[in-house]
Amino acid sequence: MSKIEESDPRVKAYLYDIGYHKWSQVHATVNRIWTMTSNIAKSLNAVTKDARELSIVELLEYMRTLLERWTNEKLLKAKGTFTYLGKKYNKELEDNRTMSLKLRVRASTDHIHTVINGVKRYIVCYENKRCSCGQFQLDELPCAHALAAFRHKDESYENYCSPYYTRESLLSTYEILVNPLPDESKWNMPQHITEEIVNPPSGEKRQSGRPQKQRHKTYDEVNSKKYEVSCSNCGVEGHKKRSCKNAPKKK
Repeated sequence: MSKIEESDPRVKAYLYDIGYHKWSQVHATVNRIWTMTSNIAKSLNAVTKDARELSIVELLEYMRTLLERWTNEKLLKAKGTFTYLGKKYNKELEDNRTMSLKLRVRASTDHIHTVINGVKRYIVCYENKRCSCGQFQLDELPCAHALAAFRHKDESYENYCSPYYTRESLLSTYEILVNPLPDESKWNMPQHITEEIVNPPSGEKRQSGRPQKQRHKTYDEVNSKKYEVSCSNCGVEGHKKRSCKNAPKKK
């Protein structure tokens, strides 16, 4: 917050006004997990930018083929994964495991351990799948402290990961087929659809973008143009002094 305030104090005030639950993962009303952003909407808008100029049928076909390609790519990637977790989450787990190697563990009970990192201490609870650092319960993936405790107890991490991160879940997500569309000559169209006439929208087409505001001149502005002061260089009425040929040259 101090860094944000240094950049622009208004941003800090705005974040406080809208509430923590809208931008903080810890205070979110639901478990958001990993990302709180609207970038996916912007990405889809960028991908379909040119397609918006197409007709309705061609636009729908473009979107269908886009989903067909994405689903196939994700399915092939999931099939090529041979770890318990998906590629993204398995990498995060490996990074946490590397950090856990330098941590010391002291057991308090069978399911509660104290993990020591230098002068800092963290409490890991197996039973509730929680760590005092907050990362374990928020990400639903073992943090470095939890992995250090697992290693001390010789416990497997697999039972403490969200099932949504597993390879099986990825395969189930993308197993739904996006059916290919046959040639238009093979379409079985109902008669009431083929006979329906759709007229173009009536009225003048509005130009894209924000309409320009036309500022109306006042009566005094119009008259001031009509009766301009004579040029002091040549004496011509309404002549601009700066553009006058008789104006003295600057030394």
